[in-house]
Amino acid sequence: MNNAVQDTDSARLVLYAFVRSFFDSQPSKEKHEYWLMLLDALGSGTGSRPLDEALFALKKALSNSEVIDVQNEYYELFENPFSPNRIQPFSSWYKDGKIMGPSLVKLRQLLYKLNLWKEDSFRETEDHLVFLIDVMMHLIEKSGSETFENTRAQASILRNYLLFVIKGMEGEIASLKNFSVYKAAISVASAFLGLEECLFPSGDST
Repeated sequence: MNNAVQDTDSARLVLYAFVRSFFDSQPSKEKHEYWLMLLDALGSGTGSRPLDEALFALKKALSNSEVIDVQNEYYELFENPFSPNRIQPFSSWYKDGKIMGPSLVKLRQLLYKLNLWKEDSFRETEDHLVFLIDVMMHLIEKSGSETFENTRAQASILRNYLLFVIKGMEGEIASLKNFSVYKAAISVASAFLGLEECLFPSGDST
């Protein structure tokens, strides 16, 4: 693997981990500080105008919010079973119109071929946004040794699952009032995945 590819993959891993941190657990003071620190580091620009604009909007939303505000957003969107504003972080919800739809079966078949599985401690299904990001990060970390099949797998996870869940969540949260931080965070994810899609020729996904 040449240095340029290594640098690109390192940057991809940082951004995937950044996006993941908004959805893997309740926001905390430490997360809030980490988010602002990384956004400061990215202040010089990424080379993508849509992503830079989304990152700027996220930084503004976080700077204008207290930790408790972000925690309340997370709770109402992802944890409160009675919230009218709850959104689903599962790709099958947006692909099939229901959780645990047929696309989840296809995803499990792909993961079986890749010899990947979720830990018992992860209670959600494999099409949950956080697990999909974990799979993508694992594939990026292995990309130097299994180029062709690895690239096809990355393209498949991205196009057939990750894009569906992020675009679906983006559409749902756009209609809600408030939730400024998570609207901005999902916009960052959407802009980032738009860049990701450009990495793979259209015939790569299966």
